[in-house]
Amino acid sequence: MSKIAIFGGSFDPVHKSHVQIADLALKCFDLEELIFVVAYAPPHKKKQYADIKDRISMLRLVTCNVSKSRISCCEVQNRGMVYSYQTLDYFQNLYSSDEIYMVIGSDSLLDLSTWKNIDYIVTRYKFIIARRPNIKIGSDTKYLDRCVFIDKEIENISSTRIRELIKLNHIEASTLLNRKVYDYIIQKQLYYR
Repeated sequence: MSKIAIFGGSFDPVHKSHVQIADLALKCFDLEELIFVVAYAPPHKKKQYADIKDRISMLRLVTCNVSKSRISCCEVQNRGMVYSYQTLDYFQNLYSSDEIYMVIGSDSLLDLSTWKNIDYIVTRYKFIIARRPNIKIGSDTKYLDRCVFIDKEIENISSTRIRELIKLNHIEASTLLNRKVYDYIIQKQLYYR
């Protein structure tokens, strides 16, 4: 039985921590494949800032350097809100003999109880948890028995902060992004409004 990891997100924009999480998950858990799933309209976010085509293009610029990974637009094709349980079931149907994991940050682990159909999810799937700085996970954290943790803490980078820096034309944004992604953002004038 192979392990397939689903790494979903709006990737608005994709940044160095996203790539770091993917690389670490692949190395730490002997994954057969890691699939980046671009969310068209994530349930937990009110809006996306870059067009879906731009978000996919930026993700393509970095995933070509992540071995054993690919991008799926299965949620994008629905052109609406898709919940995690639906995405996980979609991939379980595709890879019926494999074990499906979902990659999330430790901050999301603390919010799992708010997810749609979470009790269903945790009976069928496991989580790969990326440790974020300053997020404390206690032994009493719910669903801990369904999680495996990446040993190394990831860099504290957020897409929200990057968008703010770009809007201010601050050079720090370039240090948080892959160079090709940064150049793409500048060329397309994304996040300036």
